Amino acid sequence: MKAAMLHQAGSPLEVMEVPLPTLHASSVRVRVLSTHILSFTSQVVGGQFPFPLPTPYIPGLSAIGIVEEIADDVTGIQPGQKVFCSPLIESRTNSEAPERILKGWIGMTPNCEKLLHQWKDGAFAEYAVYPVECVTPIDFIGEHDPARLACMYYLCIAYGAFLRGDFAIGQSVVINGATGNLGTASILVALAMGASQIYAVGRNPSVLHQLQTLDSQRITTIALPARTEEYSSVFSQQIGEADLLVDAAGIMTDSSLVQAGLSVLRRHGTAVFLGGVMTDVPVPYLTSIVKELNFKGSSMYPGSAPRDIANMIAAGLLDLNAFEPKPYGLDQINEAIAAASEARGLGYVVLKP
Repeated sequence: MKAAMLHQAGSPLEVMEVPLPTLHASSVRVRVLSTHILSFTSQVVGGQFPFPLPTPYIPGLSAIGIVEEIADDVTGIQPGQKVFCSPLIESRTNSEAPERILKGWIGMTPNCEKLLHQWKDGAFAEYAVYPVECVTPIDFIGEHDPARLACMYYLCIAYGAFLRGDFAIGQSVVINGATGNLGTASILVALAMGASQIYAVGRNPSVLHQLQTLDSQRITTIALPARTEEYSSVFSQQIGEADLLVDAAGIMTDSSLVQAGLSVLRRHGTAVFLGGVMTDVPVPYLTSIVKELNFKGSSMYPGSAPRDIANMIAAGLLDLNAFEPKPYGLDQINEAIAAASEARGLGYVVLKP
C-alpha cells in the first residue's frame, strides 16, 4: 500500500510503498476514505511540540473508512461496514491512571512509549489498523461525503467539552475562538445540543458572518477589538451573563480572552478550557467563591462520543453541509499539511488516500 512516512521530525513526509498494517488481537483493518489534517500538523511533525514522535512512522489521527478485515476475536462488526476510527487509545488494564496515546500522533501520558510504539502508525495511508474499541459503525447515518464525515473528529472533541461542562438544554454558551476549526465545530455542537443562546467570539469577519447565517436567532457574533484590554468591556456589553464558557481559541500567549470569558459567567457557571493558551490564566478567586464557579479542562472525549455525534447527524441535528472540506490526495500530503496551517472556520483540509 501507499503511505506518507515521516522519517525524522522536521523533514517532509515521503509517500512510499509499505506493507499492509498487521492485524493485532481485537483490531480492525480499514481502507481509509478520508482523514482530517489538523491546522497544527506541521508543528507536530516538525518537532515543535514537546511530544514524543515514534519516528519513522505514518502520522494521521482519526479516519473514515471501510472495514476490510477483522481479527479472529472481533465480534459485532463486519467487513464492508463504514466506520469512524478514533485515535484515542488507552491501556486496557483497569487502572486509575491508564496510559493514553493518540494513534499516529503523540503520547499523552508518562511511560506510554510501549503503547505508542505498538500503535504508532496512523491514517495518512491507504489502510490503517485500529483497536476495535476505537471503531464506531456509521453506515446507519446515510450517504455522506467522506470528506465531510472526516470533520467528525473535531465534533467529537467539541462534544467532549460540552459533556465536561455538564451542559444542559436551554443554557447559554460563550465560545472563544469561534472562527477556528475547533470553534466552529463547537458552534455546531451547541446548536445540536439545544443551546438557547450562542455567543461566537472571534476575529475573522467572514467566518463570523458564516456562523451568523447558521441560526440568526440563536447565534450572536462578537468581533474582537484590536486592543486586548478592551475585551472585558466588549464581553460585558454584548454578552452580559452566560452559563458556559468553551475556550477553543488557538495557540496564544496572552490570557486576556480567557479572562474576559470568565468575567461573564453567571452563578454556578462553568469554564471549559479546550484551546491552545500557552500561559497561566489568573483566576478571580473571590468572584469564583461568591459565584461558585467551575473550572474544567478537556482534551478529548469519552468512547460513547462518536456514536452520539453519529446519532445527531442521522437525526438531522448536525448538518455536515455547513463544512467546506478541501480534499487532497496522498501524493499531495506535504501541500495538504501546508494548506491546513491556513485553514479557518468551516473550511477543513482533508486527506483522501
